[in-house]
Amino acid sequence: MANEEHLSLLKQGVNSWNQWREDTPTVIPDISGANLNQMNLSEANLSGADLQRVILHGANLTAANLHNATLVNADMSGVELNAADLSNANLSSANLFGAYLSGANLSGADLSDVQLNRSDLSGVNLSGANLSHVNLLGADLSGANLTSTVLSHADLSRAELSRAELKQANLSQANLSEARLMGANLTEATLNEANLSRARLNRADLSDATLVGATLVGATLVGTKLNRAKLSNVDLTGTNLSGANLSSAVLSDANFQDANLSGANLKDAHLENTTLEGADLSQVTMPDGSVHE
Repeated sequence: MANEEHLSLLKQGVNSWNQWREDTPTVIPDISGANLNQMNLSEANLSGADLQRVILHGANLTAANLHNATLVNADMSGVELNAADLSNANLSSANLFGAYLSGANLSGADLSDVQLNRSDLSGVNLSGANLSHVNLLGADLSGANLTSTVLSHADLSRAELSRAELKQANLSQANLSEARLMGANLTEATLNEANLSRARLNRADLSDATLVGATLVGATLVGTKLNRAKLSNVDLTGTNLSGANLSSAVLSDANFQDANLSGANLKDAHLENTTLEGADLSQVTMPDGSVHE
């Protein structure tokens, strides 16, 4: 339960609250379990605060400082968190359905098992954050920084990830079906057994990425960089890879049935037991450097 004195101070307004925080820097605010529905907490200093199970539905926390705060099981649906600092915060099992987090800093935050479906996370810094098993269905992550972020088992179906920075991210067994990843940076990312069926990855960079056992049925990878990528046992049935760079990629046991590989670069690629039945190989640079007619 919340400390009644702390809760009373917070309800006096952000200016009074921030002054109290400045005057008592060693006190850890306890607002746990409080009902803060629709409150205006814009620019409030809530760093390190205990906000477990707090109800913040529809509250305004624009540019608020929530660094290192504990928000486990908090109801933050529809909350305004644009430009807020949530770095190193613990938001595990919180509800952020429909939240607005554009430009927020979530680096190092724990967002495991969080509901973020249809949330606005465009331009957000999530580098090094834990988003395993997170629901991001239909979320907007365009231009977001997800470097080294853990997204294993996350639901990113129909999510917008165009131009997102996903270098060295862990997306193993994630659901990225129908996601938009045009121009995204996925170099050295891990996508083992991920579902990328019908995803759009045009001009994305997957150099040195690992996609062992992934599904890319019907995906679009026009002009995509996959050089040195590990794609063994990947299902690429009906995939459009025209103009893609697959040089030195490991494609053993991969299925390219009915795929469009026209103009792709397969120089030095490993094609052991690879299925190419029905694939369009026109103008493909083959592993030996020759160009297929």
